[in-house]
Amino acid sequence: MSSLLLFCRGCGKQVASSQTRDGICLECQVRRSVADLRDEHARLWRKRERYRTQNANVEQIGRQIARVEDRIATRVRELVPNEREAVEHLRRELEAARGQRYDIKSV
Repeated sequence: MSSLLLFCRGCGKQVASSQTRDGICLECQVRRSVADLRDEHARLWRKRERYRTQNANVEQIGRQIARVEDRIATRVRELVPNEREAVEHLRRELEAARGQRYDIKSV
């Protein structure tokens, strides 16, 4: 089966047409679908670090972070049909979420 190569409207990469939906590649679809959860993950992580400096119990916040990571995994599995690709996308998204926790956003 051959497919056409298209440019993604999100990132500009050239991808197979079978990997696009509405002109957006699978990677951009995943990134967009979990953006709100990445922000939530970063917020909870900063909250946990803030509470940890005050010697507070942070177990509950850790469980909230785990639930957010589970929801990220669920969204990735919904979008990516191939299990191996889903694991790779999930790994990338979790790395991005964990890296984003120290970014300072301007208001």
